[in-house]
Amino acid sequence: MTDAAPDTTPAAGTADAPRARFGAARIAVTIVLGLLGAWFLFDAVSNLLAFPQQLEAFGVAERTPWVILWVSVILPPVIFALAVLVGRRQPVTRYTLVLIVALCIMATTRLSLIAAAGASVSLA
Repeated sequence: MTDAAPDTTPAAGTADAPRARFGAARIAVTIVLGLLGAWFLFDAVSNLLAFPQQLEAFGVAERTPWVILWVSVILPPVIFALAVLVGRRQPVTRYTLVLIVALCIMATTRLSLIAAAGASVSLA
């Protein structure tokens, strides 16, 4: 008869399971991918400031798609924050993938908003 020690490791999903730490690698990933995400915010703010002026120069300032321009400014930080919240308990590799998917969502959303802004000006 053997004296096997009982298994004391916590089961996955229990309250005693170790939580993912917010270490240096996670901070580095957040900063690098956050800077890439910040480009979408910069692009949106520059369009918010320059696009109405271009439309005014063409004489169609009343067709400025303000809602689309403001949504394009608001969405990048919201998408990135949601990705950080979704991936916060994941290992660093999955956390990185979640943030990369968020960047892909930002890119597709941005392109869709650009197309919608162009269509709203030309169809009005």
